[in-house]
Amino acid sequence: LFSFLVFLRYQIYYDYPLQTYLEYPIIIAQDVILLLFILHYSGNMKRALFYAIIFGGGWYMLTLRKWVIDLAMNLCTFISAASKLAQLRCLWQTKDSGQVSALTWSMSAYTCATRIFTTVMTTNDLAVLIRFITMLILNIWVTATILCYRKTKKTD
Repeated sequence: LFSFLVFLRYQIYYDYPLQTYLEYPIIIAQDVILLLFILHYSGNMKRALFYAIIFGGGWYMLTLRKWVIDLAMNLCTFISAASKLAQLRCLWQTKDSGQVSALTWSMSAYTCATRIFTTVMTTNDLAVLIRFITMLILNIWVTATILCYRKTKKTD
């Protein structure tokens, strides 16, 4: 959720065309609704106000200075890459792709590839390009690892 928020704020801050980030408000809304359900059913609904204050304050603070939003964008790329590397590490340790979907990861790679194209055609922003290129490489790597460790059904 944090990465989506930073990326949306980054796109708005630099006044990029709406079509380059239109899906992010929808994704953020989905994540917020999911978070509210989790808080409600775990009995921690009191924390929702705390998270809303953090969100509002963070939203404002991201654009106090240009270097803050740029740093946040680069940190989000690092965080996203770290989560994919953690997934790879888990796959390597277990040598089993289990219920991990190669289709989902390949769709994520495809999305990154198309985002690289649209970024080059619309904004040509280097930080955004680095983010999507990094994510494309890691998504392909995870997909290949899933396919490598996929268990085949034995037929008699």
